[in-house]
Amino acid sequence: MPRPTVNFEKILADQGVPMTSDAVIKLLEDDVVAANSIISNNSAMSPFWKLFAACVVTPVLWLIKTLLANHVLPAMFAATATEKFLALKAWDVGLEPKAAVKNQGNITFFKNDINADIIVPAGTIVQTDNTLGAIYKVIVLADTLIPSGVLSAAILCEAETAGAGHNLAAGYYYVLPSAPAGIESARNVGNWITRAGADKEKDEELALRIRNQSAAVGNYHIDAVYRAAISTFAGIRSDLLYFEHNAPRGPGTANCHVMVDVGETPQSLIDEINDYINTQGYHGHGDDLRAQAIADAPTDLSLEYWHAANVSAEDIALLATAMESRIRAAFRESNLYPNISRTAPQSVFAFSVLSSELHADLATLKSVRWTNADLINGLELPRINSLTIINRGIAQ
Repeated sequence: MPRPTVNFEKILADQGVPMTSDAVIKLLEDDVVAANSIISNNSAMSPFWKLFAACVVTPVLWLIKTLLANHVLPAMFAATATEKFLALKAWDVGLEPKAAVKNQGNITFFKNDINADIIVPAGTIVQTDNTLGAIYKVIVLADTLIPSGVLSAAILCEAETAGAGHNLAAGYYYVLPSAPAGIESARNVGNWITRAGADKEKDEELALRIRNQSAAVGNYHIDAVYRAAISTFAGIRSDLLYFEHNAPRGPGTANCHVMVDVGETPQSLIDEINDYINTQGYHGHGDDLRAQAIADAPTDLSLEYWHAANVSAEDIALLATAMESRIRAAFRESNLYPNISRTAPQSVFAFSVLSSELHADLATLKSVRWTNADLINGLELPRINSLTIINRGIAQ
């Protein structure tokens, strides 16, 4: 649920607080009259009233409209506070904003010769291509030996920069800008992430955690408490946790389906959450709550598109690439293009909305036709199994 947008100036005005120069002057004039004092030189052009406006009216309006309406009042509520003020509200309920985290994971390097001893040096870069609309890089953390008799080895790497954008699915990291001697290729294989990357927590996300913490203050082990506990992990948003009740494994049991904003939920993160709740004892008496990655719903996507006239072949290719990167972002394969709607569990994903967003972004795109019906999602998240984009030529 998004935070409310509040017009504090209107609220103050509705409560009778003066919000204009005329209103402040009228209020002061009324006070002067009530005190049985008479001001005869009340012309707007008189030196007296110019001095009066400079010394009284202007500061009063600044105190009301700038300090009170734009700073003091918004800082009083988690729904409207920002930055340092929101961090202070978080402290009130025992929370602190989550910092950005660099992704770490194992990239598998393959040798040319199984019988050779090959060292993959620290600093070796493995990156993606530009399919998603940006290039992501991970870097080998330490010199690593792949000994004779072993064809490949999984080597720990870290993202070049912090953020959730590097949490990509298997197969995206495969480009070696400068391959070490004796290395044929490299690729992120399977469940490769050991530590999920995370962006610095946004004000909206922290505000949701503060609201949830207020519901959890009684320490009853209901959804709010588990949501508060699990959302402390880097990369986990409190609004991306989905609880399954009705005793899925017998009385007293429940599941929490965990998703991350980009890519697949790493098993290493699920293991950490389950250890925190169950092994370290952060669960209620008799509770049996188990975290698990949100289930995937592989989806074959197919669309046809028509472009504008007088567009070069190069621009048509760029248009197709731009469409693909935005569609992949919509299916949570990247965190680019924040204006594009995302798939989500327990919701309907409408392709008509995605089409309108593509039109808004891409001027040379004239028409889009999907073969897919809208996706009605339960406790699962649609993932792209295949993506077919067909150019039908110039729009008629």
